[in-house]
Amino acid sequence: MLEAIYNFDLSVFDAVFSIGNSVLDVIMKTVTVLGDGWIMPVFAVILLAFKKTRKAGVTMLGALIVMVLLNNEIIKPLISRVRPFYEFNLEALIADKSVFEAAGKLERYEKILAKVTEHIEKYPELAAKWLSTYEFPAVVDVLTSWSFPSGHTSSSFAFATAVAANNKKLGAVTYVLAAVIGFSRIYLGVHYCTDVLVGAVLGVVYGIIGVIVVNAIVKAIKKKDNKLSKLF
Repeated sequence: MLEAIYNFDLSVFDAVFSIGNSVLDVIMKTVTVLGDGWIMPVFAVILLAFKKTRKAGVTMLGALIVMVLLNNEIIKPLISRVRPFYEFNLEALIADKSVFEAAGKLERYEKILAKVTEHIEKYPELAAKWLSTYEFPAVVDVLTSWSFPSGHTSSSFAFATAVAANNKKLGAVTYVLAAVIGFSRIYLGVHYCTDVLVGAVLGVVYGIIGVIVVNAIVKAIKKKDNKLSKLF
């Protein structure tokens, strides 16, 4: 099963890396920043300043909080999937040990080292193909976090779902942007396609949870008809 998943991801890398060029490198590096952890929360906070958009801002923050709690704190450590630029590549991992050390992530480094060693021994043909075929783009900084699912993609789709719940036309635009951000993660070689696909699905789920919870809270607040209810 795992080998089949890796073979699928390899086929996607084949297609995506074949269109790589210096112009797309710049575009994808710029686009991917929009999925960074601080960009969308800042936008949501700005919306909180205006009564007309306050509910939308709260919904966006709610969706992103759900994403952080479930995605980053539970699923990523539980699955603990190695980033593609280290998978089957002990040399690259060992060369970057100092990066993990500087980030205070030596314990994670040891876990990744053990996983990579195990996978190379278990799938020697796949490992040989991986090393001979793929040179991952050194366009973004080395990441020491786990790979599955894509956090950038999850947060982008959670945000887009929250936007769509308040404005369908703008939601359509943000869904397209979320898809491009997801693609950028594959293009830059920091995520597998399966990381991005699952991240997108989970992002929508997180967004829906955020919408449901925030709508219930706002409805309860408005029923009180007090100073707090006048915020919305």
